[in-house]
Amino acid sequence: MSQQLALNLRLKDGSSFSNFLPGPNREALDRLRDAVVATATREKALDKMLFLWGMESCGKSHLLQAACRLAQELGMTPVYVPLAEAAELSPSLLEDAEKVPLVCLDDMESIAGRADWEAALFSLTERMRTAGGLQVCAANVPPARLGLRLPDLTSRLAWGTVFALQPLGDAEKLEAVRLRAHNRGFDMPEDVVQYILSRYPRDMRSLFDLLDRIDRASLTHQRRVTIPFLRELEAMNYEDAGIGTKS
Repeated sequence: MSQQLALNLRLKDGSSFSNFLPGPNREALDRLRDAVVATATREKALDKMLFLWGMESCGKSHLLQAACRLAQELGMTPVYVPLAEAAELSPSLLEDAEKVPLVCLDDMESIAGRADWEAALFSLTERMRTAGGLQVCAANVPPARLGLRLPDLTSRLAWGTVFALQPLGDAEKLEAVRLRAHNRGFDMPEDVVQYILSRYPRDMRSLFDLLDRIDRASLTHQRRVTIPFLRELEAMNYEDAGIGTKS
């Protein structure tokens, strides 16, 4: 594997299966985790190609990075490629990717219509199939709606198991925020989460980014996370923490 390819594995600290609240996406999580474990133990895997799709902030990137993290814990060397950065990357970085047991390709929609990337991904998919590794892809639409100009790539991506990820409901978002806070080492009372859900954007990416800023502010001020504390931060227009109510 090339050094350039190895450098493209950048995992967020919070991306793991343990802190992903599956909600309606339990089957997708279980199949992905089982596929990673089977690949690591060289058992016969039910899936060697998985395609996850859904709206922004439904957890696609989290699951791909969680798969990479689990692979690392099991002694494998995975690759995670954020194709949203394709303009800054070269398709040549995929040349030896089939030599690793797990390749995760995020933001597949970003390369639609780009002949060089489509050809490189088709070639990789064929090589991964021969090598027997696990390939996991994610996009905001299913394979048939990606708008790829290479029909063979569309058909190859659809060969595997395709999961449509569903967004969490409000009750599940509340649970997800509290789970993420617990894993970061602090308590987030239910009334505080309800307060946040009523005043801030509700997509999971925004909520988790806000949680990170609240955590930093709490550590800076040595305060517990309570509604009065959040109101103080809002009143102060706490720019360093980036905390303020939605418009």
